[in-house]
Amino acid sequence: MEFRSLLPGELEAWFDHCALVFDPYSDLDASRQYFMHHWYNDPLRDRHAIFVAVHLGEIVSTVRVFHRQIYLAGEEFTMGGIGEVSTKAPYRRQGLSGKLLEMAIDYMRAEGLDFSMLGTGTPRHYARYGWQQVPTYWQRAEVSPLRSPLVKVINLQEPVELGQIRSLYHQYASQFNGSIVRHHCAYWHDWVRIEIQQGWIPQGLGRGWVLREGEEVIAYLVVAKDAQRNQIFIRDFACRGDMAEIAQSFRQLAQHAVWSLYGDRSAQVIFPGVIHSDFPVTWEKRDGLMVRVNNKSLWERLPEKDASALFHGGDAATYSGSRLVVWGIDDF
Repeated sequence: MEFRSLLPGELEAWFDHCALVFDPYSDLDASRQYFMHHWYNDPLRDRHAIFVAVHLGEIVSTVRVFHRQIYLAGEEFTMGGIGEVSTKAPYRRQGLSGKLLEMAIDYMRAEGLDFSMLGTGTPRHYARYGWQQVPTYWQRAEVSPLRSPLVKVINLQEPVELGQIRSLYHQYASQFNGSIVRHHCAYWHDWVRIEIQQGWIPQGLGRGWVLREGEEVIAYLVVAKDAQRNQIFIRDFACRGDMAEIAQSFRQLAQHAVWSLYGDRSAQVIFPGVIHSDFPVTWEKRDGLMVRVNNKSLWERLPEKDASALFHGGDAATYSGSRLVVWGIDDF
């Protein structure tokens, strides 16, 4: 078994591997395109950050590190996102992904990536290598449809609108912990724009809108519609103003989204706990997010000594008190 970084001529075989193992769309061509998007639409992509186990010339396991930055405790830190972790069935339970994760950790240290984040349904596997579970908090509301004449479909190809949205996102997201920093214009053009269009849920639908006040964008919303259920997930949101203004803007956008996607029917809207809302909601606590502190020296100056408390903003910061949000549009 050979363990190494992906070679220049192996990208096509790597796409095939990811599609075969994951196949989130139950359609190999669609699944392959999904992983192609995640490679070619990432302006920070690095082939050397794809680690593979190769047996007799075949890729049988892989781990990829995504180069990112995150907002945390009022600062910006480098972060390595772990994704495309996959092993073909005949080669599982042989320690292949563990070996590749160790290579990824060494790579992140060499690259100076302060933190690492990932999403998983198998936390015990990653805990062995230093990742810690950090719960996330979500709100669920029944939202009735209402079209707003002030809401328009988002257009990231229009330079003025894109500039306003980028500024709005930075102002809003930098208040929280865990959100991806999106300083690169190419990231908005290539990653965010395509992710809006393709949604996230297999067989689902993605769409986004802006709320305008005159010529200015004062809020925007991106959603993914679940084609199998009467619900939509908020994948990205930013807004200016105080808590009451944010709640009002979110209501307008959410109701317009339900109208756009469901006509005269109401729908369940699921959104991160940090969003101020005046909808009656039920709260959910979810597992799956894990964080690793690669740069141990950061503990000397960061306000908390535990990853969960650090990202939530304190030991007691739960549900509406949490400062953690990881927007689905940035999922890797």
